[in-house]
Amino acid sequence: MHELNIAKTLILKRREKGITQEELASYIGVSKASVSKWETGQSYPDITFLPQLASYFNISVDELISYQPQMIKEDIRKLYLRLANDFTKKPFEQVMNEIREIRKKYFSCFPLLFHIGILLTNHYMLAKESQQKEVIHEAIEIFVRIKSESDDFTLCRQSNAMEAVCYLILSEPAKIIELLTDSEIPMMNINNILSMGYSMAGKPDKAKEILQIEIYQNFLSIMQNLIALLQLEITNQQASNNIINRIICLSDAFNVKQLHPSTMLSVYLSFAVAFASQNDTDNTLSALQKYCDLAVEIPYPLSLHGDNFFDRIDTWLSELDLGIHTPRDDKTVRQGIISSVADNPAFAILSDNLKYKHIVEKLTTILGG
Repeated sequence: MHELNIAKTLILKRREKGITQEELASYIGVSKASVSKWETGQSYPDITFLPQLASYFNISVDELISYQPQMIKEDIRKLYLRLANDFTKKPFEQVMNEIREIRKKYFSCFPLLFHIGILLTNHYMLAKESQQKEVIHEAIEIFVRIKSESDDFTLCRQSNAMEAVCYLILSEPAKIIELLTDSEIPMMNINNILSMGYSMAGKPDKAKEILQIEIYQNFLSIMQNLIALLQLEITNQQASNNIINRIICLSDAFNVKQLHPSTMLSVYLSFAVAFASQNDTDNTLSALQKYCDLAVEIPYPLSLHGDNFFDRIDTWLSELDLGIHTPRDDKTVRQGIISSVADNPAFAILSDNLKYKHIVEKLTTILGG
């Protein structure tokens, strides 16, 4: 973390000027001990000395103070994970108060603020029901500010997408459409061209890595889109079965159970909801059993990783903003897995079914309720 770096600046500028601490002290009108304390960080110069010091070194007061309330990527990652963990161990309002203080302190550290917005979006459900909308609106406020004040184009695009996610939570479709509908021409596959460039430059390993990353991202996006399409076609048995068959083919081809188990959990749950809507009890229970079996056998905490096919993406995954970790604390993830079955209104018709009860009991017992 970088805040007031006046000590470092004083040392650097004094040495550049070729003067001693005593000479600087004489010019400012303070003791040598005072300058020594400034340079060791034991104290700061009186505010009335700042213009004089800045003028002496021919720099601005801002440069002298070097006040840069920023966090580096690794600090942001550590802070996010700690706060996510705090949400499961401390009173919700206590964690929110700390988050609000962090927002004030790092008011212009937009990468940090972006992840604070994601943190709120991923944990709002832990607040009291009467406060959940307020938390989402705080996240929206963050994303809107980033879009209006940050000059990082990618971060602004990501913030726009996250703002749309917030309105999805708030069930405001008009806002979602307004945010995500534009007239931009879709970009060509830059990574494909980049890969060819590395290949031409005699770097085939890097070329393969670029393509694997592209395929990995696009594959997960396709899976998410198919799940979403299944939800839209849920009342059309023929269409939903067609989608289910395609999802199964892709899941088997890419071994999704091992590659990305959280996606496979979403797949099984979506299958169960679709079958339940069609009053197909046998297939509903079959999908829920697969969901349960996977949920209790996968290692926790969940983390991102490659496999035998995606054997060049692990370094890239580790360098993501949050690294290989899930955006939610392990306890929150487990509770969500249980709740998705035990509290899902789609399965209300199974409340007296013994097999369904056994699935809920197994999830609750093994995952820790």
